[in-house]
This record gives sequence, C-alpha cells and structure tokens, in this order.
Amino acid sequence: MLVQILVLAVVLQLGSAQECGGFLGFMALTPDQLKKEIRSEVATLLSHDSLPEDGSEGEGDLRTVIESVVDAAIEKAVANISDKIDKIDEKVNSALKVSSEISMAVANLSDVVDRLVSSMLSQLHQLQFPGGTASHPATSCREIKDLHPSSPSGHYWIRSSNGFSVQVYCDMTRSCGGITGGWMQVANIDMSNHAETCPAGLRMLTSPKRLCGINSDGPGCSSAVFSVQGIEYSRVCGKIIGYQQKSPDAFSPYTGNHRLTIDDVYVDGVSLTYGRNPRKHIWTFAAALDEVSTIPRNVCPCTNIHDSDAAVIPPYVGRDYFCDTGSEHRFQYKFYPDDPLWDGQGCGPLNTCCTFNTPPWFMKQLPSPTTDDIEMRLCCDQPRSNEDVPVETIELYVY
Repeated sequence: MLVQILVLAVVLQLGSAQECGGFLGFMALTPDQLKKEIRSEVATLLSHDSLPEDGSEGEGDLRTVIESVVDAAIEKAVANISDKIDKIDEKVNSALKVSSEISMAVANLSDVVDRLVSSMLSQLHQLQFPGGTASHPATSCREIKDLHPSSPSGHYWIRSSNGFSVQVYCDMTRSCGGITGGWMQVANIDMSNHAETCPAGLRMLTSPKRLCGINSDGPGCSSAVFSVQGIEYSRVCGKIIGYQQKSPDAFSPYTGNHRLTIDDVYVDGVSLTYGRNPRKHIWTFAAALDEVSTIPRNVCPCTNIHDSDAAVIPPYVGRDYFCDTGSEHRFQYKFYPDDPLWDGQGCGPLNTCCTFNTPPWFMKQLPSPTTDDIEMRLCCDQPRSNEDVPVETIELYVY
C-alpha cells in the first residue's frame, strides 16, 4: 500500500510539474522518458528523512525492496498509460477518417445538388419559354402549342434529331385534319408574289403566269426537296395549286403499265413523297385531260365515267390523291389559266373531284414517325412540248 501511494504521488507530482501543457505534456512523454522521470522522483522521495538513515539497520533492504516494487509499479503504470494512449490515437484516427468521409460526402452531395438545381432551372426556363432561345429549344412546334396554347405563330428554336438547335416557323393557328396549331412549316411558296423564286430543281415560268414547271424537256420528273431539318414528324398537311398545260392524262401512265413503281412516272401531275429506295407515298396530285374525253383512262376516276378502260389507281397511292382538270369541255393544246388544279373549285356536272378528299388541303397520317425530308416531283410521261403541270402555290407543314 505504501508503494502504491508512493507511485501515485510521483505520477501526480509529474503531472503538475510539466511546463509544456500540464497533464497533456505528461501524457506526451514516451514510455522510456516516463520511467526515467518516475524513477527520478522516487529517488527524491527515498532521500527524505522519513526513511532510515544511510547505514542504519534495515536501510539497504528497504531501499532495495522499494526500488523493486516501484519498478514493477512503474512498468504496469506505463503499460496502462501506453495502452490508453494507443486507444485514444485509434479513436482520433477513426474520427479523422469519419470526418474525411463526411467531407467527401458533403462535396459529392454539393455537386449533385448543383447539377439538380441547374437541371431544374433549365427545365423551368424551357417550360416558361420553350423554343425561345437556341440554348433552350423545344422538341417541336407541337410541344410549344401544348405547353402554351396562346403562343403566336412565328419563328421558334427546335431541337433536331442530331441534337442541334434550328430555327423554324411554327403555325399556331393552322387547322388541318382536325388539329389546330403546332404545325411546322416546311414550304411556303406563292409564285404570284414577284419576290418569290422557284425551289431548286424546277424551271421558272414568267408567262402567261409566274409558275414553276418541269425542268427537262421530258418525258420524266423534276424534283424539289423540302428539308424538315431533322425534326421528327408523323403527319403532313398542305396544298399544291397548279395549272394544266395542254394534254396531261392523270393516271394513264400507270393504267397502261402496272409495273410502274412509285419511283417511276406513274402519273401526269405531282407526286409528294418522303424517304428513298423506295420512296414512300404522301399524296398525289393528278392532272387529267378533261371531263368529257372518249378515252376514260385519260380522265379523273372521280368524273363518274365507268368503263373497262377507266383509270387504275396505283396501290401505293390508294385514296390519298386529288385529281382535277382545267378543261371542263373537250381539251385543247393550250394553257388553262382560269381554272387552277386541285383547288376544290370549277368542277363540272360529271365531276365529283371537288368533294373527293375535300381539296385544296390534304392531311396524311404516316405509318410511323420519321425525320426524312419531303420530295415534290412534277411528272409527265410525254415531252414538255405536249404536256406540263406547272405549280403556283406550295404549302407544306409537318406535325
């Protein structure tokens, strides 16, 4: 008991005697330093007058016993202290590791929050102003109309299928096939406007009217392509107004040769398609000879002439066509300026073409969405000197 009290006194004295940090300084000593300090203090205590004087009886044995016991107590105390220090170090290291992990988690969370906020702001901006800027394009004119029904017609930014922003004209009031607004304009050509020019691939006519006609001497087709700029669509709406030049004969080319494909001259008139190899049909605008021809295959199927030689509609056309003629009576080799083709007007008593498919506007629902450009071909199976179908108005929209 005396020895334990002695060791405890030494430890307390050492703890209070450290100049650099008190007890913390004491705890910072290495085991060897600690032993040295304790032995020094014990030696000091053993030199006190309370112990037997040097040379007195029992002094040597007592000193030896005390030193032996103190050494054992020191070893045990130092071991306990070292063990506690190791545990404290372990806890400190663990706390530092947790702190580091928390810091990393906070940093990662901050990045996630920043990205989330940025995305939400972008979506909010797009909801507020879809198509308003190139950096916040809409996906279609239809989306703009759906999100903001009061949006006016005009130019908007749309994201194409290749990821780029393109500026297009959205018609927000056009009604076609029961759908009002949200139509993207693909073509808008009115040759009665003297500032207008024909699309590439067609021939410019200035007399007797400003028109766009077949570019070659024929027979054959002249093509003009209207870009949809990579915007996906599944419906096509539009109208084409043309004129009869001399003697076109509608579906007579196909009626005389059923092997003709959509890529051939299957009609005298206009073929509207998309895609290639083969082309895919949208609408056909057939120009007939007249309404009273003695050769039924040369007139429109909707002129109520029933004959074994009547015109045959190609299967790839089906019922998706308009047919018209500028000559209500027997045709003449001339230009017919007074009765435009495919305008839904000027039909004679034998002709129901003005009500078939309700021209001048058509609407075609495609089998599946596409980003293919739209091709318009003006076709005649005879030389241009014998027949032509020049056009004045081309309006095309996709949805």
